[in-house]
Amino acid sequence: MAKDFAKMAEGILAAVGGKENVKNLVHCITRLRFTLCDQAKASDNAMKAISGVLSVVKAGGLYQVVIGNDVIDVYAELEKLGVATSGGVATDDSGPKKTPAVLFDMLINTISGVFGPLIPGLMGIGLIKGAVSILSLAFPAWPGSGDMSYVILDAAGDTLLYFFPIFTAMSASNRFGFNPVIGMIIGGALVYPTIVEHYPFGPWGVEKIFGLDILVMMRYSGTILPSIIAVYGAGKLYRKVRAALPPAVKNFLAPFITLMVMIPLTFFVVGPLFGAAGLGIQMGITKLLSIQYVGAILLGLILGGFMQVIVIFGLQWAIVALAFIEMAQVNPIWQAHVITIYPYTQIAALTQVGAIFAMVIKTKNRERRAAGIAAGISGIVGITEPIIYGFTLPKKTPFVMACISGAVCCALAAFAGNFISDGHGIAGYLTGPGVFALAGYFIPGFAGSTMNFLIGAAASVLGIIGAFVLVFITYKPDAATVIDTSKVNVAAAKKVYAPVHGRVMPIAQSADPAHQEEALGKGVCFAPLGGKIYAPFDGTVEMVFDTKHAINIVSNDGMEALIHCGIDTVKLGGKGFTIHAAEGAKVKTGDLLFEYDKDVIARAGLNHETQLVITNSGDYKAITQAKGGDCNVGDIVLYVE
Repeated sequence: MAKDFAKMAEGILAAVGGKENVKNLVHCITRLRFTLCDQAKASDNAMKAISGVLSVVKAGGLYQVVIGNDVIDVYAELEKLGVATSGGVATDDSGPKKTPAVLFDMLINTISGVFGPLIPGLMGIGLIKGAVSILSLAFPAWPGSGDMSYVILDAAGDTLLYFFPIFTAMSASNRFGFNPVIGMIIGGALVYPTIVEHYPFGPWGVEKIFGLDILVMMRYSGTILPSIIAVYGAGKLYRKVRAALPPAVKNFLAPFITLMVMIPLTFFVVGPLFGAAGLGIQMGITKLLSIQYVGAILLGLILGGFMQVIVIFGLQWAIVALAFIEMAQVNPIWQAHVITIYPYTQIAALTQVGAIFAMVIKTKNRERRAAGIAAGISGIVGITEPIIYGFTLPKKTPFVMACISGAVCCALAAFAGNFISDGHGIAGYLTGPGVFALAGYFIPGFAGSTMNFLIGAAASVLGIIGAFVLVFITYKPDAATVIDTSKVNVAAAKKVYAPVHGRVMPIAQSADPAHQEEALGKGVCFAPLGGKIYAPFDGTVEMVFDTKHAINIVSNDGMEALIHCGIDTVKLGGKGFTIHAAEGAKVKTGDLLFEYDKDVIARAGLNHETQLVITNSGDYKAITQAKGGDCNVGDIVLYVE
């Protein structure tokens, strides 16, 4: 009997609390993803009772309704019912207040969206500063020689920080869907020379504004929060003004009114409030470090031990945000725009390299060993997610050992750094990740700059060695996993072959709740080692999702399978994915279907676990996992009877 998608859509809309409770709706290959005004108004029980709804998942601030292959049809019916399906950034703030969890998710996503594009530039200037520091140590007379080479390189290292309000305004404008030129004008006003020169001796000033004495924050060079908040407010105002003005004048009056209102408002209200918040964060970190000798060790112990845990939850952007805010102000201890939290995070990250190489030595699987070496090399240059998700975290103990090594070595680095910084640990610039971070330990003008570098380098090496030794002692490679297939008629059963190299696990061990419940069908999941997905049997590619992260394939005898790469990778919008088999293509077992860039997924803080499920499982008597543990492409992983 044909499914009534219109009836399903009506039931789903009622279960989420009605059209007025829906801020936005998008879909991926199997599920509807609602952004709701108030998730408390949605009824999970009512939703699960709807015929055709497989499961409900609440994650990332979204209310996700798992439909399966019919999701596009249901989505189309919801569009007919007038549900907002723009897929863009929501701009309407009407409706109930969001829950703290949703607001936290939005904050992390915003931080990622605003700061992400700025990181390459910051790393670039960090390396320039490191290079200038090294050259200044090698040629002490160079900085004061008047040679323009020093002046130019010094300017190159400081430009981004000095004009940070302009760059953050541009990035925030792109994030919030606002005109970037108007946003940059607001940021530019904050660092306009007359403004900067007007109050040269500190960050605060009381000035006459229309005859009234008003506290104004004048030192905006290097600040972050004021321009982001100002651009967010300007975007809101701009859209409302444009909507209210006649078409003939809105193109020039809307920017005029927005700038006339927001630039003074930024100086009177936004700047003092959020500039103070940024200073407060910087002062809080400084306050901890001001507990001589003890504060730095505590900071190293905490960051060293928990940084990789933070990466798992995708919260590393919060640490990056703190680093940005801290670096925006001149640190009173080092008298430079340095960061006291960044060095410890980099030392901690490198411990994963020691862990993976210990695992590589002890493993006997040639394919897994090669993949481990590749992941280790990526870790050396700062990309640790392939190590974490593919190796250390699934085994748990290696991950814990690496965290212990990170905590101990970061605490030791802080202890040693106390002797060169009067009890305040070590510091550095935001440079490249991994080994590239070492250049950031050279701080111009700081008497202990060379020792700061040596301590950071020594702690990094010790962290790697410590993790290697701990993992080598404690790690026991899996014995070959034995799967009971005694009840399977192996000769008659249909065979499904591994589409990836990696580690195959029961679908119940998936990190995705919907797959754990077999809502989309029975199957297996993989911790993949490579970045290529191959056909699991002979058949036809039925559907390629537009974000390229998933494929439906039907065998020549009617078996339907979904291959889905990653958890929430739909958010990437296809970035990092390349399709090699178009819809309708005939494929043979082992043909390349699509490939993905592991680093793109990792940098987005997403898990690249791959799931393979038989979506028409109900048509078969039994589906049995055929293999567990390490597997290669072409190994039989499922028997279907």
